[in-house]
Amino acid sequence: MTLIAILLLLGTVFVFLETFLPGGIWGVTGVALYGWAAYEAYGLWGAFAAVGVVAAAVALCISAFLVWLKVLPKTRFGKKLYLDTKQDGTAMTESLKPLVGSEGVALTPLMPTGKVAVEGVPYDAKSEASHIEKGEVVRVIGADSFELKVKKLKH
Repeated sequence: MTLIAILLLLGTVFVFLETFLPGGIWGVTGVALYGWAAYEAYGLWGAFAAVGVVAAAVALCISAFLVWLKVLPKTRFGKKLYLDTKQDGTAMTESLKPLVGSEGVALTPLMPTGKVAVEGVPYDAKSEASHIEKGEVVRVIGADSFELKVKKLKH
């Protein structure tokens, strides 16, 4: 019985760790520990006990999730994880299409994304194919709602 309780507790800890340390191995390990606990329960008391252990594992996962949502944000550690500022803003409503064909200057290296200035205004941009160094002259060859597509001009 103690082994089953320890396996359930460790499984919950590993599943909870998956939310901090992504990669899958923590969650898989936690589920494997749950499976081991169910196997042990089945060996000791039969199928009904194994189903009970699986139900307990599900309840523990739900409990860990609720702790993540309700308790953790109020702790000192949780306050470091969560943003506490509000972000305001709107998407650009003006079309960037009129800039197609214009020339500009790379404000940052584009690898493949960065910033360019066209007509003195900075824009997010994506290089067509190659790396573009800061200060190089570019031509706008396309645009969407969010960024310009540019290529390096050969001078």
